[in-house]
Amino acid sequence: MKKMMIIISLASILVNINEAFSQRTLNQIQFKSKSDISSRSVYLNNTAQSGLKDYEQAVNYNQSAEYANTSTSSFKYYKNDNEIILDVHAMMNVKASSFLAVFNLTQVGETAAKTDDLINLRINNFLTAIKQLGITDKDIYIDMIYLIPTFEFEVQKKLFSKTTYNEIPAGFEMQKNVHIRFNDINKVDDIVTLAAKNEIYDMVKIDFFVNNTEKIYDSLRNKSVENINNKLSSLKKINLNLSDKYQIVSESSYAIYPETQYSDYDAFVSQSIEAVKRETGVSTIRKPKTVAYDQIPYSKYDIIINPEILEPVVQFVYVLQVKYTLEKPDVKSKNNYMLITPSGEIKNLDIK
Repeated sequence: MKKMMIIISLASILVNINEAFSQRTLNQIQFKSKSDISSRSVYLNNTAQSGLKDYEQAVNYNQSAEYANTSTSSFKYYKNDNEIILDVHAMMNVKASSFLAVFNLTQVGETAAKTDDLINLRINNFLTAIKQLGITDKDIYIDMIYLIPTFEFEVQKKLFSKTTYNEIPAGFEMQKNVHIRFNDINKVDDIVTLAAKNEIYDMVKIDFFVNNTEKIYDSLRNKSVENINNKLSSLKKINLNLSDKYQIVSESSYAIYPETQYSDYDAFVSQSIEAVKRETGVSTIRKPKTVAYDQIPYSKYDIIINPEILEPVVQFVYVLQVKYTLEKPDVKSKNNYMLITPSGEIKNLDIK
């Protein structure tokens, strides 16, 4: 009996492990599929806007279902057999140097003055609290959105006519935004906590900013040129010298910000057995919506600078394309000369 119980216990453990593995796999597949769709859209939009001559390649790339498992070809041929293009896709992951969080407040009151006093009280208490995090007045901006009256309906009942509903002023509604700039992403959690304590619950967005982007693109360009030169050196080993041929250069650059890279999915969960224990029937559990940051995949890039990331980053992309037109060899047709002798004999003449 003990052996039987042990075997049953091991079997139940294996079932739980398989269920956990299936849950993780299904979650990851669903999450990655949405992330890949977003990544393909970002790539296509930026490529189209950059004016790359290889736009057809971008369209085909966007339509490919196997995009995440393939990489961009290092070189490819054009329709003409004497044209060849070398391209390099480079990416750099860069941590933001500063951030901007925007919080929204809505306040109602009986009068305009009272409404303004109430919303300012919430804002001032919030700002006093966040200054303890090292945030100064120059890092704070209050954006006045609107102040509008609100109305209610007053019912008037008349003896010899129908009841009427008249709209009368009932108060005012005011809305303001608080802009907060900070340099440490880890302060977001503390800022949100302090906002909630002051009845501010709506964080509109967080913007990411990176300084000296020109230096970043220069670094990507230099790396890409070095990569092209290495490819040219490799092609020389098979007697394909492209260095002195006619060439056309095309380049593209863009940045991908974290706010565009959050994907969501419905978490895979099993049904609860509590209802079965209570003998009330099985209830369907609401599947929670899970959201997480997922950077652009690295599969189509030849150069990746700072590949390991811990927090959301700004991804800078640079694409360099060089099209070479090869010289076709001159093929001279050889003329055949024949001589007819007086006797009617035909002889071939070898004339160079």
